Amino acid sequence: MKTNLLLLDTKKNMENLIFSGFNLSNQLHRKLKIVYVMDFNWIGGSGFVDPTASSIDANIRVAEKALRKDFEEAESEMRHAIGKYLESNPQNIHYEVSVEEDSRMTIVNDTIQEDGDVLLLMSNYNSYSGLTTGTINYPNIIDKVSCPVLILPDDAPSVSLNSFLYATAFHPEDFKAMRHLKEIASGAENRELTVFHNLETTAFEDILKWTGFKTMTKESVDGIRLHFAHTREKNVREGLKKYLEDEDPDVVVILKEEKGFFEDLFSSSETHYVVTHFNRPVLIYHEKNLKK
Repeated sequence: MKTNLLLLDTKKNMENLIFSGFNLSNQLHRKLKIVYVMDFNWIGGSGFVDPTASSIDANIRVAEKALRKDFEEAESEMRHAIGKYLESNPQNIHYEVSVEEDSRMTIVNDTIQEDGDVLLLMSNYNSYSGLTTGTINYPNIIDKVSCPVLILPDDAPSVSLNSFLYATAFHPEDFKAMRHLKEIASGAENRELTVFHNLETTAFEDILKWTGFKTMTKESVDGIRLHFAHTREKNVREGLKKYLEDEDPDVVVILKEEKGFFEDLFSSSETHYVVTHFNRPVLIYHEKNLKK
């Protein structure tokens, strides 16, 4: 079953994220599974709070108390938000809602095993960073899951998946990712894919590679309107920033490589930069998953 899995672990802007989840599921004709998940075993462990912080035990107690309160209130508030959405946007979307005291990885893996085709939806902020202690460590699961991850801005109640900007560094798995992207967006009415590359030099070899890649893309990806764009900045991050000053794609798509061009740019810290500074949905694929 094609499933959008929306993971929540805070009530911050929860309504916007739920609205986005329903909008996307309606556009893409996919089931929506919403899970408010909290791993209290992890919270009590050594990885939750910065070990250099003073009064560690006190910080844990304060944080756990706040998180426990939110956890207990989560289901009723989620159902209230869903009711509010469906009242204004009546639609026949199959959805499930649950509150789980478990690890996020367990929830994702169980959903993949049960449903197969899963798109993970997550917020674009560090969910625990708003707590008053300021000492919370939040592990990033984006790199660990075996499904595509769509990072959603939490300040927008509506998200569209019609126009995509795919940032490429000429990787063989790009074509698999773009074909999968086309399938994910098969329910959208108007689908446009712009393949983007930053030419760091104007050397003949680099221009030739870009020309050849465009030809291969046209031969490998059909059923979606293709466009091509490039910039000439010092690196791809600057190129993306420059491009997005003038253009407004619905989603930025990146392939996180095991090695190579994106290894440094899309490390955990840099991925966090991309998803928090561009303030738009970012869809992340992983080379290791596409090789399977």
